Amino acid sequence: MEAYTILDTSGDVCPVPVIKVRRRLDKLEKGNVLEVIGTHEESRGDIIRTIKQLKMELIKVETDKDRKWHILIRKPGG
Repeated sequence: MEAYTILDTSGDVCPVPVIKVRRRLDKLEKGNVLEVIGTHEESRGDIIRTIKQLKMELIKVETDKDRKWHILIRKPGG
């Protein structure tokens, strides 16, 4: 069974969210899922680009009614 971790970067601006995501992905076990929540639009795009560069699986990107975005990432393997 895959583990599910949440990282809330709401209120953080570049480059802090990307740094936090990279650090959390380094610690995440293969096959597990990370949900990143944030509010800074530029960081959203930077995180998506970083995920692709790191060859992570981008599961879903959505924005909720409170204008927070959610990015679901799976670390490949496992």
